Amino acid sequence: MKEKVLEASQITSLGVGAPRRLLFPSSYDELLLALEMGALPIGGGSNSVLLETDRPLLSLEEFKRVELEGGRVTLGAGVKLKELLKLQIREGFSLFEFLAGVPRATVGGLVAQNAGAFGKEVSQFLESLVYISWEGEILELKDFNGFGYRSSPFPKLGVVLEATFRVERRPGIFREVERFVRERLERHPPFFLKTAGSTFKNPPGESAGKLLELCGMKGYRVGGLKFSEKHANFLLNIGGTLEDFFRITDEAKDRVFREFGVELSLEVRLI
Repeated sequence: MKEKVLEASQITSLGVGAPRRLLFPSSYDELLLALEMGALPIGGGSNSVLLETDRPLLSLEEFKRVELEGGRVTLGAGVKLKELLKLQIREGFSLFEFLAGVPRATVGGLVAQNAGAFGKEVSQFLESLVYISWEGEILELKDFNGFGYRSSPFPKLGVVLEATFRVERRPGIFREVERFVRERLERHPPFFLKTAGSTFKNPPGESAGKLLELCGMKGYRVGGLKFSEKHANFLLNIGGTLEDFFRITDEAKDRVFREFGVELSLEVRLI
């Protein structure tokens, strides 16, 4: 089984945290071995911060199955969002164009976090998924009641291996992808910066970004991390550390709670 030790900047889009060992299984037997070693799934690292631990990370980049038939598509966990969007444009079907512009994202990570944007989320399109439990069983899931706002039963249940989605055949997907990228760039910092996307989940009926802005967090900096001047819920890494991350997010949560009595929850995954 292939493995590497990489810096956080090579693993996640925010680039904060300790260097970690990555395992890259390419078969069921190698996957079982990785789970026995305590490996934790990382997805593409688009919304993650790496804690200091000896546990290795699990990359499913070798799991790349793509099967498009009729009104559904089956995708391996390692299929990258940018690869999927190219397939959508080429084959003319609608699925995840609303996520266009999210850096490094993979199908497995998008499902596990029930990623969403512009009023849509991944679980809306799920028909079934296959996962491996922590005990090594390959299981299928068709009941998605356990999915919620930016949450799913994973990785608690195990590791997503592939998912089947309902799709709608439609021309003009390239224009839709362009539109969502343009809207994302208008609202958010450019995706080529070191950011993990939204830092906190939106509380019920509220906007985390608006609450943070009203508390003076726009442009607020601790060490090498700061909240974007463009959107107060986006952290930018300009040379920050794990300590900086916890200091600035704790300050943000404290301010919002003192001002509005609202408890913010991290959307960023701590791995």
